[in-house]
Amino acid sequence: MLNQPNIGLCPSHCVAALVITYSVLCLNACTIKTARVPDGIIPETEELTLQDEEFGNKLFEELNEDFEVVNDHARQDRLKSIFNHILEAAEADPTAWHLYLFNQPEIVDVRAIHGNYLFVWSGLLEFAESDDEIAAILACEMAHALALHTRPVEFTTLSKICFGIAEITTTIGIMVLSQGAVAIGGQGWMKHLYEEVTDLDPLDREYSEEEERDAVTIAYLLMKRSKYSPQAMLTFWDRVQETAETSKYQIRLSRSLSLKERRAILEQLPLPEEPLYEPIRVEDNLEHSKEVATSDPMDPEKVDHDFAEVPLEH
Repeated sequence: MLNQPNIGLCPSHCVAALVITYSVLCLNACTIKTARVPDGIIPETEELTLQDEEFGNKLFEELNEDFEVVNDHARQDRLKSIFNHILEAAEADPTAWHLYLFNQPEIVDVRAIHGNYLFVWSGLLEFAESDDEIAAILACEMAHALALHTRPVEFTTLSKICFGIAEITTTIGIMVLSQGAVAIGGQGWMKHLYEEVTDLDPLDREYSEEEERDAVTIAYLLMKRSKYSPQAMLTFWDRVQETAETSKYQIRLSRSLSLKERRAILEQLPLPEEPLYEPIRVEDNLEHSKEVATSDPMDPEKVDHDFAEVPLEH
């Protein structure tokens, strides 16, 4: 009787298959890019669907499991006031945006998420030396949302096909290598894994240099229209790199760009040598918040009619 040929896969073949699968994904997992914003334009706020709102709210609920929302009215009012002025500069509808302040002094960070959600960690308020600097960081993150950089990643049809093939190939390879002890079930896990590895998931999104450049330009226009000094966009990052202790903040805030790369982008803007306005000190703003909080809310002299307010969520 003739011996049957051995057609089983050896471990080296499985590893080779996995490497080839990964290589194909790297070459073909292409995302659909959003159109660039023309220079000198502040984009309008995108009209959101119920699904868009649910996207941002789901991420908030996940974050709220790890971080509690700040209940300090003085800090809430300060952040809300700054953000409202940026919204006014963008001519944006305040009711279309959601602002949350998380209580975590060790984290200096802001994240804009699809659905017009802005998450701020309280460390930013501690580190910033003026409201101008806070406005600069908020404006940059808001600019990413206005330019649609925060939209969920959309893959090309070819990429979706590759993900399907990769899931099948990888599942078979793992089963053979583990002799059936390990099996992967479900669909879409390869796409999710790719997003995690390449920093495309919403909370750890890394923008391209082109997207960063567009966002900085939009932020500059927002700052120029507002009462805050555009110069703060540069002074904030200069302070970040002053010491080893402060430079650690750039890992989260600057993401994929080095401080040198980000400064090079900022230096291309027509920033004034001196601030256009006297920087608003933290102490002044907090004293104003306390004064408003203790005054008669119906007193017309204490009501700020300059802008509509976006509620800071609790």
